[in-house]
Amino acid sequence: MTTVAPQSPAPEPFDFAREVYELVRDTAPRLFAVVEEYRPGTEDADAFVVAWGLAYADDSAEVIAVEGHRRWQLAAAEHIVRYFGRAEDLSARLVWLAGTEAYAA
Repeated sequence: MTTVAPQSPAPEPFDFAREVYELVRDTAPRLFAVVEEYRPGTEDADAFVVAWGLAYADDSAEVIAVEGHRRWQLAAAEHIVRYFGRAEDLSARLVWLAGTEAYAA
């Protein structure tokens, strides 16, 4: 009688801790900063983080100002720029953090 080796190795044991980690990673809100830019594209250009926010899977967002106790709940993260950068030579934009790398919207 001949024995046949299985074609696939034995399955790995269930890793509950890894499943929980992946659940948290996959459902975590996205972190972003609201940045005001003063005179972008000039020698006097400068930028300041004026607020931090969390964007959720349903596109809603919560934002809190860096200075003061101002908070916003919004239907979409992009709506927050209406509240910043309203002075002359000043504009606001979102900068999304993705893992350890940031990218601007």
